[in-house]
Amino acid sequence: MYMEWARFHKTDENGRHYFQTYSFPCTWAAATPKEPGTGRISEAAALAYSITCAAERQWRTPCRCVECTITAKSAQCAIS
Repeated sequence: MYMEWARFHKTDENGRHYFQTYSFPCTWAAATPKEPGTGRISEAAALAYSITCAAERQWRTPCRCVECTITAKSAQCAIS
């Protein structure tokens, strides 16, 4: 079964950015209505699919934008 993944930009309770990623079967994604203007399935649909699929996966990936990189470097320097 071929899998597709969808990534959504989010912010945690501490203000740090991250990407929440969900995987689900490609056939399910093809049959799902897309969000207007984006051509992507909604996060609610991605979450539901990743929960119900036997091969589901969800994971977080840190954001690498300039703001997040500066914040991470500042925190690392403060610890040293």
